[in-house]
Amino acid sequence: MKWKEKQIDQGLKSLTGWVKENQTIVKVFSFPAYMDGIRFVQKVAEEAEKRNHHPDILIEYRKVTLRLTTHDEAGLTEKDFNLASRLDTLV
Repeated sequence: MKWKEKQIDQGLKSLTGWVKENQTIVKVFSFPAYMDGIRFVQKVAEEAEKRNHHPDILIEYRKVTLRLTTHDEAGLTEKDFNLASRLDTLV
């Protein structure tokens, strides 16, 4: 079920570094070397596939930007915040 603004605000308080942009939550991860970011993206892909919930991923040299939304709900849901929390542990 699509979350209301109050739920989104609470969800963001439980995360570090994630920000709301329109109907998504976004975080930029920085790495010391390009291949560190690539290894992180591989872990993200594996976790996303397990959950059947896939982020948009942008790789820029030593930065990886993840963007989460629940397309089926046209907005943010519990799935997004659960996955964001898990992805933070993969760094």
